[in-house]
Amino acid sequence: MDLSQHLTTQLKAMERLVDAESGAILFRHPTLRGIPDLVVEGDGYTLEFIGPTLLCLDISDPTGMARLLADPVKAQLPVGV
Repeated sequence: MDLSQHLTTQLKAMERLVDAESGAILFRHPTLRGIPDLVVEGDGYTLEFIGPTLLCLDISDPTGMARLLADPVKAQLPVGV
């Protein structure tokens, strides 16, 4: 199983909370708590890990996350977008 499949599997098992006003989305591990070993911050999102396990994915700006996900797709298009 590659890294993206592993993260997808972990996300499916996580608790999901959505802020209706801001659109922010929080995925939180259902049982694991503690101080993360690794924190990765990006444009509108934060990933927190304890070892290889995803502790939390906080999407504070869903449009920023959409841009991040769209970039690899746009790079494969035959015309500029």
